[in-house]
Amino acid sequence: MRQRQQGFTLVELMVALAIGTVIILGAGQLFLTTLQTFQNVDKVSRKQENLIFIAQRLTSEIRQSGPGRYTLRCERNQNACSCTVADQEENGQPLVSFLKDVPNHDSPSQCNEDEHVLGELVSGDAPLYRVELPLENNGEAIVFHVMERQGIYASFFDTPTRQQGKAMQ
Repeated sequence: MRQRQQGFTLVELMVALAIGTVIILGAGQLFLTTLQTFQNVDKVSRKQENLIFIAQRLTSEIRQSGPGRYTLRCERNQNACSCTVADQEENGQPLVSFLKDVPNHDSPSQCNEDEHVLGELVSGDAPLYRVELPLENNGEAIVFHVMERQGIYASFFDTPTRQQGKAMQ
């Protein structure tokens, strides 16, 4: 009786290698996509953390005593555009720093911003201040408004009707 040798043929081995290669390439692509998604989510969450922290500090300060305490300055550091919010009552101590996303990394003019106070008075009678933070994609600013409490109370208690009542007494 003739004994037959057990094993795989060359064709079976080539098919198995092809299927294994496709599976490994698919898993690698899935890993890279997951890594890119994680990096994007991390970048967005850091921007949100910075925005929430800065907005809370600025809002509290402007509501209590008006603008002037915090300043923003952006400048180019090596290949990145770095922005810093500083506390002027603490001798310019940095409060938070973040990277400004600029569309054209070769243009320094898109990055450089002179140091300026955060909280610009909006025209009108109300003590309303406009705050811009360059945290959005392509260096766009996120804008929010804050009202100063003393100004609200003063405008409420010094209305023309109340002033006329005071004059009559």
